[in-house]
Amino acid sequence: MDLNLTSALVENSIRDLKVDPVACRGQQPGQWSLIYKGATVWIDVFNFKDKPDRWYFQVMSPLLEMPDQNKEAFLQSLLEVNHNLYGAWISKKDNWTYVMSLREAAGLDQAEVNATIDRVAYYSSDYQGKIKFKFEGSWLPKAQPAPGGLGPA
Repeated sequence: MDLNLTSALVENSIRDLKVDPVACRGQQPGQWSLIYKGATVWIDVFNFKDKPDRWYFQVMSPLLEMPDQNKEAFLQSLLEVNHNLYGAWISKKDNWTYVMSLREAAGLDQAEVNATIDRVAYYSSDYQGKIKFKFEGSWLPKAQPAPGGLGPA
């Protein structure tokens, strides 16, 4: 599978969701972003310069920012949730957690693209609310920008 073949599968999936795939395209070929099932979903088809013939299909959704308090319990909870996920997982990069799925594009078919997008969106939307509720009060209030975007109020 290459960029064009994998992109066609992705755009068919987005179209099946009754969303215009052109409106979801990112700045680079092989990037899309949409809201599905209440979750922000990012889809990427990419390769690496050192292996230009090997393509990857990734779907990810931001789950939650790391809490300011109870970090160890929060991460333990995410590990336990991970055990129940199928075909996706929760990861952490920098100060954010994500639900994601990543695989080589070789052998990818329409049904798997559809299922992966659906699965990542569902897990992100479902667990975001559950984990936020469980760890309520663990995030300190963030400074709100002043009207006009001039910094904190």
